[in-house]
Amino acid sequence: MIECEKSTVRLLENNILYINVGEDQVFSLHDYKEIKLASIRLAKEKEVFNLINIGDRTIPDREAREACTNDTGDGCVKAEAIIVHSLGQRIVARDTLKNKKKHIPFKLFTNIDKAKAWLGKIRTDLGVTSQKN
Repeated sequence: MIECEKSTVRLLENNILYINVGEDQVFSLHDYKEIKLASIRLAKEKEVFNLINIGDRTIPDREAREACTNDTGDGCVKAEAIIVHSLGQRIVARDTLKNKKKHIPFKLFTNIDKAKAWLGKIRTDLGVTSQKN
């Protein structure tokens, strides 16, 4: 696990990279870059599936959203399940994701168990096997 200023990043079983963003935060470009670096360190070039829990009342600022939209990544992230807690978060997440340059499966959830189950299904559909940490 890597602790960032406003979030934690942890590699779970089945190649799931769990990104937990704190509640009631002002989430900036700096915070986005911090999570990205932590994710790269933990993934170690493995194929991963992002499980992103955006804390209640936290919405990324314009620069962080633009960075997310323009980030093409290195091909390691195969899908993203994003957990939101409010209508405002859902609207911002949908808008950001529809403009994202990298086209990978993504889905918004309000429940972590459903998000994990969906990632497991995507993992199976893509034929990705678990890799040891």
